[in-house]
Amino acid sequence: MTEASSERFGSLALGMTQAEALSSLGNQAGTPTQFPSCAVVPFTTSGGTGRALLTSAGVTVIESSPGTLTDRGVGDGSTVAQIESVYGNDHSTMTIQTESGESIFVTTGDPRQVGNGNPGGLIGFSIHDGTVGPPVIGGVPGFEYCSGNSSTSTSQLPTTSTSEGCGTITYPETGGVASIDNLQGGVTCEVAMGIAERYLNDTSLSHAGNTWSAEFDGWLCGVLTATASELEGHSLECADRSRGISFQAVP
Repeated sequence: MTEASSERFGSLALGMTQAEALSSLGNQAGTPTQFPSCAVVPFTTSGGTGRALLTSAGVTVIESSPGTLTDRGVGDGSTVAQIESVYGNDHSTMTIQTESGESIFVTTGDPRQVGNGNPGGLIGFSIHDGTVGPPVIGGVPGFEYCSGNSSTSTSQLPTTSTSEGCGTITYPETGGVASIDNLQGGVTCEVAMGIAERYLNDTSLSHAGNTWSAEFDGWLCGVLTATASELEGHSLECADRSRGISFQAVP
């Protein structure tokens, strides 16, 4: 079983560059998903699937796979009391309510700074019916670490388009490539490509929220969070609801 600590999951460690992370994962690595300001690299172990989240600082959060325990012998399936007992002497522990449910985290730093990043020695666990899930190294389950409004950018990861579509766009901060596809309502490729390029590159547009949304010329465009993108199968969507037309960027 792969072991986790506050700094690493097996050979994958926080702070690793793109090349180092992919090299450490080897054939366990899946296809990276690119976002305007971050990237998600899925990986598979004997226990199941995990994810590494990368920004310009390298790997910032590692969501370990099911069955993972930390180097202190607690993790997936442990009770909240066991987490508090094992880490309580030299870590601050805190149980919080997030948008995704209840979580507990331990840290050697100031627990009040967890919402601003990793204050040090940070490991988070989701809570379900009194027991916790797999360790999240460097983060807390229920916090969104890879979304459209981040001010940081990620190193460029190799990526391939999943569809021929109309053509490809490049997310300016990450270098990630996606294909414009899934055109609805009769919108043409020329129009879709033009709208996508303006949304991504027109500095006069105002973007807002964790979906980095922007509204212009009747169009509303936004990126999906990492979790939503995995579920929906696309990373960007633009729509003009008054005319019933839309398109997406895949992946």
